[in-house]
Amino acid sequence: MAAVFFLLALIFMGRNLDYSAFAHPDERNKIAQIVEGRYNFHHPLLMLNTVKVGVEAVGKAQDFEFVKLAGRWSSVIFTALSVGLLVLLTGRLYGAFIAAASGVFLLSNPHLFDLAHYFKEDPALLFGISLSLFAMQCFSLQPSFYGAIFLGLATSCAVSGKYAGALVIPFSAFLVFKCSQNRTRDLLAMLVACGAGFLLINLPAFLALGSASNSLDREIGLLTGTKNQVSRSVPHGVYSNVYWQSSTPFLIGLLTIYGFSLIRRRFRLPTFEWVLVFLPVAYILILSFLSKTNHRYFLPAAALLACLSAAGLVPVLQLAKGKWIAFFLIVGSVAWQVPRLYHANLGFTQHHQTEALEFLRTQLPSGSKIMEDQRVNFPPYNDKSIVRRNVSPGDTLESLRQEGFTHVIVTSRMYGGFFKKSSKPAEEWAEDFEKIKKFYETLFERGTLIKEWNMGGNQYLASPLRIYSIENLKPAGLITP
Repeated sequence: MAAVFFLLALIFMGRNLDYSAFAHPDERNKIAQIVEGRYNFHHPLLMLNTVKVGVEAVGKAQDFEFVKLAGRWSSVIFTALSVGLLVLLTGRLYGAFIAAASGVFLLSNPHLFDLAHYFKEDPALLFGISLSLFAMQCFSLQPSFYGAIFLGLATSCAVSGKYAGALVIPFSAFLVFKCSQNRTRDLLAMLVACGAGFLLINLPAFLALGSASNSLDREIGLLTGTKNQVSRSVPHGVYSNVYWQSSTPFLIGLLTIYGFSLIRRRFRLPTFEWVLVFLPVAYILILSFLSKTNHRYFLPAAALLACLSAAGLVPVLQLAKGKWIAFFLIVGSVAWQVPRLYHANLGFTQHHQTEALEFLRTQLPSGSKIMEDQRVNFPPYNDKSIVRRNVSPGDTLESLRQEGFTHVIVTSRMYGGFFKKSSKPAEEWAEDFEKIKKFYETLFERGTLIKEWNMGGNQYLASPLRIYSIENLKPAGLITP
């Protein structure tokens, strides 16, 4: 069954991968790291090294477009492997019906579907965590020295997927401690194998230790907010909304039923099930205390919570006509997700940036000079009339006009952060923050909106865009975004 869901995930998620590498702000950087043979070490290297080995094996390591597709296919494969592993371990724990339900819930999860399409680390992290959970289950069923080594190597994949994967280490150690009859030997074997696996996967980082160390310090600073100009207050509940966007009322209800089943069982659980329950709980708690947020950080929790929702079907199956009720709940959840999945898939066929660039080139008067806001992310162009730049604290509409600009194109992915109530600028940047916010307010108030693309099915390919003319400014009268 796990193999079936693996293949279904490959087919279902491996569609519409050949869009511009410049739509997502991070992908082109990762492609360049492989094409140019240099790493910036902002994250562990499971994903990049996997792609690098693959493209070098076929002699395409310098082909930008081939590396792009290889990177996205790596995300699809990591996601499909995760689905297969989670189906396998839930089947071992709860039976074939729950395994199938887990697979259906995972395949219909729009969060997994979306993130499987990008050359990003999150699917690699999910794979590492899923492999670690599978190895934990194997060890809990049959503790052995070699099982401990396998668990250590699997844990190293989680840590090498993304630094957040380090959360798996204490859970792996806990499981070995609880299940092994030779704790010292097996715990040592697990930790040594984890260290050796991490060293092997991340060898380029250890060969450039200074750069890797500086990068790690940078990443920690961004996550904790010490190096962010704008951050969120902690703790926060950002990810409750992210969970809702990937879940359904049926899944939430089943998760609640599973929670009540734990109380009914008086929390007398096998050691591995304790790990399966508390790993996503710990992960979500940590996320709520990080001042830097992003919906993709929630991916591992979304997948594991979907599996726990499937486990909520266990007490349902014990009811009269329980299989019919369970079948109704599964179908209801999928039906709820279908419009979301359709919308997400449609998003990968939309190209707002390409359309906007064509509009600027063909519809504006000759001699126009356009400022492209930083996160508009146009594909490459040779057009000197379009200038990409950040809005600086000293910018005003008048100063842009003096520089010869006639139009400004902006995206809510850039200006939106200045209007969120939860945005918390660093003290030393608070004054500049207000100046830039004032610039956008003035642009919306006095500029002339000549073309707008609303949010489509994808936040990167179909992001909201606005083109304003600043040639003839309107009188004051507040208009908010």
